[in-house]
Amino acid sequence: MSMKRSFILGILLGFYSSKISAQNKTFTLTLYYNINEVSSQTNFNQLDSLYTKLGANSSTISVYGYADFLNSDSYNIDLSQKRADEVKNYLLKKTGGSKISIKICKGLGEKNSKAKQSSEGEVSQRRVEVIIIEEPTFKKIGTRNNVIQDVPKKESPPEKKNLAELNKGESLAVEGLSFIPGRHLVTESSVPVMNKLLRTLKEHPELYIEIQGHVCCPGDGQSEGFDFDTNEYKLSENRAKAVYDFLITNGIEEDRLTYKGYGHRHPKVKIETTEEEEQINRRVEIKIIEN
Repeated sequence: MSMKRSFILGILLGFYSSKISAQNKTFTLTLYYNINEVSSQTNFNQLDSLYTKLGANSSTISVYGYADFLNSDSYNIDLSQKRADEVKNYLLKKTGGSKISIKICKGLGEKNSKAKQSSEGEVSQRRVEVIIIEEPTFKKIGTRNNVIQDVPKKESPPEKKNLAELNKGESLAVEGLSFIPGRHLVTESSVPVMNKLLRTLKEHPELYIEIQGHVCCPGDGQSEGFDFDTNEYKLSENRAKAVYDFLITNGIEEDRLTYKGYGHRHPKVKIETTEEEEQINRRVEIKIIEN
């Protein structure tokens, strides 16, 4: 692939990668770069377009820079940070610092890149992720003693901690259940967690469940993790099946259980930057099918 073609592909991939969620009002824009490129007028134009969609609400912004495997680790960290800083500075200049708050601006280098024997690198990894969360505007309901009153914040329902409390269609992450990295074998510390799940299902024979596997940070464009036990990209499914097999072996009726791997398609944290965030996405959830 020529340098020019790689650059054009980057533009096509970047325009328009934004996703808009009406529920949480989160905008995500992915900007792509040529090899060693830091500043791009094409990307600035996309930031202008995104800015017009934000409206009058205040926004919290996170900026993450990336690089591909070309050059050294230290160079790529520096390059990805420069890319993130350019985007941050452009947004601050564009808005004058009003209406936006830059929460994070971090270069992650070649964190998600996989070394390949190609002088063109990976266009999909030469990028900046811009994540924008619009903050809701309170409605005014009048004044009291010349003080403006806001609409009271609606109380959130208490978080459900037990499978037996869930309604049909609801899910709950199995806290404390962890696996050996890259494998579908549970850690020794997870055995009591598995036994607790088994007891719950035995005590509530009305529960029919789906066991859902999720993984973190697969990288290299994969939506699924690689299982070193089976040499295939089915890590989340194999982990869900490991829980399924344990329950079946210990007396839970097969027709009460199903399992499915969701890979990295439904992360709780979109971009993991810490070990804690990776662990949040590396999980098993139980969904109630019938109760």
